[in-house]
Amino acid sequence: MKVKNRRINNPSQIRTLLQEQINIVRNDPDMETENKARTIGYLSNIALSAYKYGVVDERIEEMENKLKELNLL
Repeated sequence: MKVKNRRINNPSQIRTLLQEQINIVRNDPDMETENKARTIGYLSNIALSAYKYGVVDERIEEMENKLKELNLL
């Protein structure tokens, strides 16, 4: 299997990477079901954290832009 090299500079890119990894695990016929479940749960938890940070990051950026428009920053 060929793995794409990716830059990881923000939460969105982390989410994309984790989605790929979860799909790789899901499609691995040699991995035991219990190990798949554990791995997917672990990666999903990390993906949720990346999502939360991404949302916060976007909201902060929006607020900074509004403050700049009002010449308060």
